[in-house]
Amino acid sequence: MYSRSEPIPGLSAAAAAAAQAMPFAELFSARRCRPSVARARQLAVYLHHVALGASVSGCARAFARDRATIRHACATIEDLRDDPRFDAGARRLESALAAQRDMIRALLAQGSDQ
Repeated sequence: MYSRSEPIPGLSAAAAAAAQAMPFAELFSARRCRPSVARARQLAVYLHHVALGASVSGCARAFARDRATIRHACATIEDLRDDPRFDAGARRLESALAAQRDMIRALLAQGSDQ
């Protein structure tokens, strides 16, 4: 269930799945999977943490992984950001997710004022 205090994991997962041409549901699979799916999941976790502001523990809960796996995913994506093309794409995804986050927060605040 979505809590208003926690970012919505589906936002980062949908962005990562679309960017990596990956089925959304595969990012939440409990099984080990192809490296391309693992990379898309790492990107989703990274975006959930960095762009949406989820804690490492929050990311672990959202993606059903342990905290060490979340830290590894974030470190892996940070390393990939040394590539200018990857960095440009990651920056665009972060920006888009931050805008969605802000819009959702504003809508929730507006709804609670009524």
